[in-house]
Amino acid sequence: MPSTYSPSLKLELIADGEQPGTWGQTTNVNLGTLLEQAITGVQSIVMLDANYTLTDLNGLSDESRNAVLIVTGTNAASRKVVAPLANKQYLVLNSTTGGFPITIGASTGAEVTIGNGVTQSVYCDGTNFNAVLTSINGGTF
Repeated sequence: MPSTYSPSLKLELIADGEQPGTWGQTTNVNLGTLLEQAITGVQSIVMLDANYTLTDLNGLSDESRNAVLIVTGTNAASRKVVAPLANKQYLVLNSTTGGFPITIGASTGAEVTIGNGVTQSVYCDGTNFNAVLTSINGGTF
């Protein structure tokens, strides 16, 4: 059976007997690059007054794997960051100019709106994007 990729973080899952003598390289990329990026990575996204689709690659560094998304640029309307439908949590900072909210979601399912200047924790459950925390002690963010 050939190697496959995990559905959420797209780590290479080496099949039995594959990559003799070189499996350590794949393991080092999985652990030392891709998992670190998923846990601690910070990705800057520049919106050009249009929706922005995050890169989503098997076994390679990409935008959608990062834990934190800092969104900048100037928008003349509300725009969307399109992320993959994979189990994942993001911390998203809408640091765009123009005063408009952004949304994060996939091409289908629910999305989360993030106001201008707001940082929001969101997660995807594989179907929808959801806000992690919307209020504390009765106050709304």
